[in-house]
Amino acid sequence: MLGRPDRFSQTCQVYCPIFSMTLILFGPFLGAVICALFSRWVRLTAVSGLFVVVGLWLLLRAEPAITQSGALFGAGLLLTPILRALLLFLYAGLAALFGLALIFPQGSKLVPASLAAVGFLALALLIRPSLLSVLFLVAGLALLAVAVQDDRAGSVQGGLRYLVTAVLAMPFLLAAAWLVDTQSAVAAQTAGQVALLGGLILWAAFPFHVWATTIVREASPLAWLLLFGLAQLVVTLFVWGLMRGGVHGEMVRLVEFTAVLTLLVALLLLLTAVNLNRLISGLLLADMAAVALLLVYDPAVSGGTAVIVHMARYFSLLLVAVGVLLWSRLGGGALSAAGETGASLRSQGIGWRAPVTMIVLLFGCLSLAGLPLTIGFGGRWLVIELLVRGDASMLALLLLMTMGAGIMALLRALPYWLAKTDELADQPGEARWLQLGLGVGLLLALYLAWQPQVWLDYAMSLVGLFATYGNP
Repeated sequence: MLGRPDRFSQTCQVYCPIFSMTLILFGPFLGAVICALFSRWVRLTAVSGLFVVVGLWLLLRAEPAITQSGALFGAGLLLTPILRALLLFLYAGLAALFGLALIFPQGSKLVPASLAAVGFLALALLIRPSLLSVLFLVAGLALLAVAVQDDRAGSVQGGLRYLVTAVLAMPFLLAAAWLVDTQSAVAAQTAGQVALLGGLILWAAFPFHVWATTIVREASPLAWLLLFGLAQLVVTLFVWGLMRGGVHGEMVRLVEFTAVLTLLVALLLLLTAVNLNRLISGLLLADMAAVALLLVYDPAVSGGTAVIVHMARYFSLLLVAVGVLLWSRLGGGALSAAGETGASLRSQGIGWRAPVTMIVLLFGCLSLAGLPLTIGFGGRWLVIELLVRGDASMLALLLLMTMGAGIMALLRALPYWLAKTDELADQPGEARWLQLGLGVGLLLALYLAWQPQVWLDYAMSLVGLFATYGNP
């Protein structure tokens, strides 16, 4: 009788890790199926997705921070503490996204497609670099295209262009993964150069920037948060994991050339911005070009900066998404009269109708631009510091010019948003509870900006992935 509890505890010690590992691997797909069953009720779909990601987050949080391994289709699986920390961030980001989807109902495909996509992206990182991991990555990107398209029947360019982008990047990533699997030093250097070409496509480097601008123009702000805030972090970690040989020679010139052209496109968008979509497109292109510029440096030096930039982009886009979604209900979105598409000037004076929303939106855009005293300041200025120390002062100056152009675009819009019109008294404004909630969120954002060590320590804990990912 006394031996039974010991036998039971031994059984739990053997099978509980297997069960938890299985749930970690396939939980997102099971959650996607459950959410798809409720797709007729979009709010219920968002609630079920929220429960799934919270459950997965709690499961991962309860797991001990030790290495767990397994196998899938003959490929090795390895859940390291660093990957566990990354998955915690992804699930927390999805929880915030699904919470916004509950407040601002989206289509029926956003939640299940997002869950399934993150499941494939997680598998791509958990499996040691191989052809199978690339297939999982591309499958996740394809499902992101479904999430972008959602239930919109008319506009298909955003989702279609993102799908084409994933397909174009796949041959380069497959070739790089095959070269890494050969475990040869010469092949590893070649793999880095090949993976770089696929990465530039996925980072919206010129001339592939059109998929990013199209998604910002057509898709929901929650799709921006999903693609540019969460998925881009996984893409960066995956591609940099294949680039163990680094970037050398003419490939450095290629990175700098494409980054310069991307920054020039971003500068043009910002200088000619007449609506929020064009402004945000320019800010995002500049931010992604900043990440691409980090490729020419040793990942041990620039890896932490890349993770910081991505996490800051997520927090910035979270504020921007809330502001854009709220202003869309009030008819906002134009920076000037030239940006209005309707018969009446609906954005004029919107700052008086929704003052707190305007402050949140301004703070989010300034953070996305990397302005001091915002969340995005730390990562952006670390990039500029690396460029200056690496004798690339002209690139740093061009990046500063895009930041200044974004600020000037917002300053040009303020007189239009704060113009007093006779119709202001008849227009709906912000509810008190909404102002209170936005105020709390803004205070939290200010706390993260002025006390960056709260999240910088977490970001730096992911830097070790650059050194361990890709090693057999």
